[in-house]
Amino acid sequence: MMKQFRFFTVLTFLLLCSYPFFSETEGERLFKINDPSGAVPLLEKDIASGNISSDTYNFLGLAYFQLGDYKKAIDAFERGKKSSQSNKKLLYFNQGNVAYASGDYDLAETCYSFAFAASPTFYEALLNRANSRLMMKKYKDSLADYKAFVLALPEDAQSENIRRLISYLEEEIEHQAAEEARLAEEQRRLEEENRRLQEEIARQEAERLSREAELRAQEEERRRKLLEDVASSLQQTETTNMTAGVEDVLDYDYESELE
Repeated sequence: MMKQFRFFTVLTFLLLCSYPFFSETEGERLFKINDPSGAVPLLEKDIASGNISSDTYNFLGLAYFQLGDYKKAIDAFERGKKSSQSNKKLLYFNQGNVAYASGDYDLAETCYSFAFAASPTFYEALLNRANSRLMMKKYKDSLADYKAFVLALPEDAQSENIRRLISYLEEEIEHQAAEEARLAEEQRRLEEENRRLQEEIARQEAERLSREAELRAQEEERRRKLLEDVASSLQQTETTNMTAGVEDVLDYDYESELE
């Protein structure tokens, strides 16, 4: 799937900055002549000394980006947001670009949203937010952004490509909706089958317990009868075995005094 992504070149960035005239520092000058490695330490020195212009943090973040240090680039833009002199719209936009380039599409989406909120005609931010959402498979949100971009800039050089992308997204969203419906139906069937199986297992378990209880009752009855039979066999009831009195008598071991 085609991705539309607009990134500021140094020249484009400078043309978009319509700031009042200020005295250019050496760090800013080095950045403008495409010497990021020379610009970074001088720009950091300018910030440390408080010699900050509306471009300082933007130049520093872009210089770090050119050097491939995305983490420091994002940090520079973050620091710049705390400066009252900075152009927050461009800070958010460029931070979003760096985040996008580093694969952090969630941060990129957030940054582009702030940039676009700061200027509702900042359509580059809108387009890049659409790209970020596309990368995160937020197809409905991405589609809305692409449509808004084409509606605002119907004659833009990329509008025709974006219209094709919109068509693909609409097809994909429709396909996803059908797939979600299919999966929901499949899940319903699985849940129903699982319920049926659980009921069957419960029924079988109840039958097993009932059989076991019946067998225990039968065993208890068998043992009871066995004990009764044994007890009955020990009980002597024949007349020949009966006695009318005490079987033992006293023996006298002395002679009677009666003659």
